[in-house]
Amino acid sequence: MVKILIVSPLALENGRGGEISSMELAAGLNKYFKTSFVHTNIFIGKRLLSKRAIADKLNGVKIRTRMKFATINISNLVFTFPYPWNLIKFYRIVKKNDIIYTSCSTFKQNIIFMLFSLLLRRGRYIIGYRKPLYSDKLFSLYNTKYRLSILFFSLFKKRFYHHALSKSAKHFLDKFYDPEKVIHIIHGINLEKYSKNNVEKERKDLIKFCYIGHIDDIHKGVGVLLKGIEILLEKEKDLKLFFEFCGTGPLSSKVINLENRFPAFIKYYGYISNDKIHHYYKSNDVFLFSSRREPFPRAIMEALAAKLIVISSKTIGSIELLQGKKFSFFIDELTPEAIKEKILEVYNLWKQNQSKFRELQNLAKEFVFQNYSSLKEIESFKSLIEKIW
Repeated sequence: MVKILIVSPLALENGRGGEISSMELAAGLNKYFKTSFVHTNIFIGKRLLSKRAIADKLNGVKIRTRMKFATINISNLVFTFPYPWNLIKFYRIVKKNDIIYTSCSTFKQNIIFMLFSLLLRRGRYIIGYRKPLYSDKLFSLYNTKYRLSILFFSLFKKRFYHHALSKSAKHFLDKFYDPEKVIHIIHGINLEKYSKNNVEKERKDLIKFCYIGHIDDIHKGVGVLLKGIEILLEKEKDLKLFFEFCGTGPLSSKVINLENRFPAFIKYYGYISNDKIHHYYKSNDVFLFSSRREPFPRAIMEALAAKLIVISSKTIGSIELLQGKKFSFFIDELTPEAIKEKILEVYNLWKQNQSKFRELQNLAKEFVFQNYSSLKEIESFKSLIEKIW
């Protein structure tokens, strides 16, 4: 039986989209292949997933080791350095596997797999690109990091394959790699928890908006979102709407302050574990997505599965996912005023034509259930592995 090793560049306890996706991929592939897992001791912020939650997600997949790095935090930047004895242990695990899947990470972590490929002439490596591949600032450190990794990966042509979550990512990577080895496999989510509808959605006296995710402004644009909601609530006192926030991050205190100012309109729940978050999606009507860049947003797919209409900023991923869909409302420019106006537009649609509003919600759910099941993702990976091994 083919042996698969899934490697998470970060600690699973981080509990972000990349960690959740890697565990779901491992659990799905374990039905067809002998699959195991490796992760690290690198944390970004708080530890959000418990050991029990991780075990539930992995569903029997064995964690072979936790690769240890020395970490230094400087001005919210994390610098990591692998311990040599851990590299040796990791190497021994890697050489026992046929297929190794990992996400493109820091250059230091990427170079480890390049080195292993020189030492081991047997395995195949699949590199997943789960973050935006470039930023608007041409000479940014972000761009430099990815360009350097891509440059070095392009030198290893025989046993490396590259997984693009979106069509735009594949188009970008095709410029640097053999297009035959850049595989576009769409992201998928577990739809089981979203199969049943929430009766509460049929309410007619109130419309509920929600933000679910990391609460920061640099990546997620939450600072702009909060300002837009603040402007709206200062000017409009009689709107029958409510905002819910789930997540943690640098701007959590600002959400709390806004909740204290407008307790009749805002509720902050803090961090919600991944196994319960579907309840919060399903109890709302509209999802607020304000990210500044996103490759292919899992949160939007989860929101659509829960029958939420989406108000979204324009990122590469959100445009590819939502372009031309009637249940999506794009914010032309990420400004507080533009956010306020888009919320009012959706609110007025709900108030004036609730049957049309419910129709769009149903279309949202149908769209995800038809296109973005995790079962489709797993089947695509299964086909890829059978092809390359």
